[in-house]
Amino acid sequence: MISLQRLVQKIWTRQGVLGVLGWLVAVPLSLLFSSGVRVRNFLYERGVLRSEQLPLHIISVGNLTVGGTGKTPFVLWLARLLHAQQHRVGILSRGYKGKNKSVTTVGTDGHAQATPEEVGDEAVMLARTFSGVVLAGRDRVRAARLAQKTHDVEVLILDDGFQYRRLGRSLDILLLNAQQRETPGWLLPAGPFREPSTSIRRAALVVVTKGETVQAQRDYAAALHRQGKPIFFANPRPAALLYPTHGEWQELPVFLLAHKKVMTVSGIADPALFHRFIREAEAEITDMMVFPDHHVYTQRDWQTVLSASRSCDFVVTTEKDLVKLEQFPFATDKLVALRIDMEVSDVEQLLACIESQLKGTGKQKNGE
Repeated sequence: MISLQRLVQKIWTRQGVLGVLGWLVAVPLSLLFSSGVRVRNFLYERGVLRSEQLPLHIISVGNLTVGGTGKTPFVLWLARLLHAQQHRVGILSRGYKGKNKSVTTVGTDGHAQATPEEVGDEAVMLARTFSGVVLAGRDRVRAARLAQKTHDVEVLILDDGFQYRRLGRSLDILLLNAQQRETPGWLLPAGPFREPSTSIRRAALVVVTKGETVQAQRDYAAALHRQGKPIFFANPRPAALLYPTHGEWQELPVFLLAHKKVMTVSGIADPALFHRFIREAEAEITDMMVFPDHHVYTQRDWQTVLSASRSCDFVVTTEKDLVKLEQFPFATDKLVALRIDMEVSDVEQLLACIESQLKGTGKQKNGE
């Protein structure tokens, strides 16, 4: 039986009879969704709908599509960069798939105070890896107030905030996946886009990610220059292996995977790059288990993984999945996660661009 994730990909790329039929059904819904998005943006641009202004700097990191641009790794990279510049930085996640409806302090000082069930996997992952405060909340205006008043945050970074226009921001950073350059620009559900490409004009700067080569990224950037935006480049890179022990994550070198038999377990939007990094580490992938993005692992899932991995040296997963899988017992050092960091070009120029935007806007902007 075809998975829902695979069916969606077939519809978006119009592969096969099922994909074409599904796309034809989705087109009217996509046109309706597109109309709603355009009307909403028009109302914000004309000031009919207004963004809430707060006395702190808000930096939104987002994209135009559903997943696949590396938003969360970039948010973490940016938070660390600004923290190193002596800014009091916080990260705000929407807490996707978490059951908590209220604003939650997910963690401080690199220690999580909430669970993935409460606030979602991405928020907990950020709390485990960032030394500052991480919050989650569907009402991000209220969450931003809490960050400023309770945690004395000076700069708040919104993870996946481009479409959240209720909260004014100092600048929008828009991530665009170079591999999606040729993707048909249909909005949901007929395509992966949440906004039309014309929305790029709202961004203060653009970061092109995931180019297979530097030339591929620059070719994509050439097509964006007419937008008149500063353009930077970023690529994910494998940084370390993580293994959970006594409630902490310890780092191991990636080269330990070389010539080892591994089974991969992932529940992310696009696992292709994850699998590629493992192969490039010269590991032998004997089995792949691919679950839907943000999958909540059950006891049955764990038993299936455990049974299938008996002949493997490692079960390799992602950081986002590790926060959910580490609750289950595995053989010592068998469950590891591949830590992926962002490698960003022209860091000093990017930092200068961000700092100038922050100084130029004071503590608030209309967010349009």
